[in-house]
Amino acid sequence: MDNKQSLTYWKNKAESNPTIKASKVSDINDFSDYDKDFILKYADKNTTILDLAAGTGITLNKYYDRVGHVTAVEKFSQFSDFIVKASNVAVINSDIVDFVPDSKYDLILMFGVTHYFNREESVFLYRKYKEFLNNKGKLIIKHQFGVNEDVTVEGYSEELKCNYYSQYRYIDSEITLLKNIGFKTVDCIDIYPKECNRWENTHFYAIVASV
Repeated sequence: MDNKQSLTYWKNKAESNPTIKASKVSDINDFSDYDKDFILKYADKNTTILDLAAGTGITLNKYYDRVGHVTAVEKFSQFSDFIVKASNVAVINSDIVDFVPDSKYDLILMFGVTHYFNREESVFLYRKYKEFLNNKGKLIIKHQFGVNEDVTVEGYSEELKCNYYSQYRYIDSEITLLKNIGFKTVDCIDIYPKECNRWENTHFYAIVASV
């Protein structure tokens, strides 16, 4: 897998007159209310957050006023234009591979991100951003993972009416990977109701990795 394949998909969406829901693969995958509630379990008015690949802010716009500060990093300005304008929100248009923070954070979010990167690329991202967590800070990763093995989706999607590529890595392997990188605790949470998981071989989880 090469992340450039995934970037082509998102570049096309960004350049196709997007709406605020464009950063979701499809409308039926808009679980932003669940995501907002989950994030706020780990945040309060003093929490600083780095939201990586923040998209249109469909989730950020629902939690920003209940935290201290959010730095939203989003490659495509057509998406980030939808992010709320607020004194405690900074928007940076950059690829998360290249972006270098100038401070540390209490929470770093990767929601719907790393299944577009291969294992080697994800290790790079996990190691990189681990260094920008405050003491007792947490990296939260959320997307679909393989239930029993890696699951790769590649080719033309009848549902999306376009080419699509994603790799849902085996959940147990991803947890082991994060532990090997050096996170002190790695918790796996079944984040959504059963009906949100449409496929037998993949499942939505949130991984909370703490330093």
